[in-house]
Amino acid sequence: MSTTDRFASRIAVVTGAAQGIGRAIADRLAREGAFVYAADRQPEKASTSGLQHLVECTLDVTDPASIAALFHEIEDRHGRCDMLVNNAGIPGELPLHEMTLPYWNNVFAVNVTGQMLMCQAAAPLMSHHGSIVNLSSVAAHLGFADRAAYCASKAAVLGLTRALAVELAPNGIRVNCLCPGTVQTPWIERLVGNDAGAEERRTSLATRQVLNRIGAPEEIAAAVAFLLSEEASFITGSVIMADGGMLSSR
Repeated sequence: MSTTDRFASRIAVVTGAAQGIGRAIADRLAREGAFVYAADRQPEKASTSGLQHLVECTLDVTDPASIAALFHEIEDRHGRCDMLVNNAGIPGELPLHEMTLPYWNNVFAVNVTGQMLMCQAAAPLMSHHGSIVNLSSVAAHLGFADRAAYCASKAAVLGLTRALAVELAPNGIRVNCLCPGTVQTPWIERLVGNDAGAEERRTSLATRQVLNRIGAPEEIAAAVAFLLSEEASFITGSVIMADGGMLSSR
C-alpha cells in the first residue's frame, strides 16, 4: 500500500466511492496525500478508513443539481479540482426480450451520462495539470449474454473518453479510461452467492482471466493512481486494460 505524497495538496473527486473499486481508489489517493471527496449515492455504506483529508459526501451522478452542489462546495473551499475519477456505475443484467426503455435509459444515465455531467462540472475548475480517469470495463470490448445495456454503456465510455481527451487537451487536462476485468467487489459476491455452487461460480469467474484469479480493488486503484499522476503526463485519450489478460485470451 502506497504511502507516498505524490498527490499532496491535490483535490480529488471519486464517484461510487462507498464500496469496492471506488473505495479502494479514494483510499489510495488519500494515502498519497490528496484531499479526496469520496462521493456516493449511499455514503453510509462506506467503512470508516480514518484517513485524513477524506470526506464522505452524498452524490447522485444522474442529478445535475447534486453535481452542481458538490462542485460549488469544492470551488468555495479550494478554488479548484485537480483530479476526477468517474467510477460510479450499475450493472445491466436483463436479456434483450425483457429489456424496457426505462431500464436501458437508467443504465446509460448512470454509466455514461453521469460521467459526462461530472466532467462538465469538473473541467472549469481544473488547471493545466488536471487529470480525469473514466472507469469502463472489459465488457466494452467483449460481448456477454444478458448484458446488452451494460456492454453498450461501457463501450460508450470509450468514445466519451477519447472525445474529451481531444477537447480538453488545450486546457492541459488529460482524460483516460481504465477497463477492469473481474474484480472482487460486492457485485461479484452477489453473483457468486453462498450456496453449494458458490465455489464453482467463483472458479469460473477467476479462470476467465489468464492470470487465473479475480483481481483486487487495490490493483485497480494502483492503475488509476498512475494515470492520474505526473508519471503519466504524456498519456491522454488512452484505454488501459486491467483485466488479468481476459481480453487477450478471447
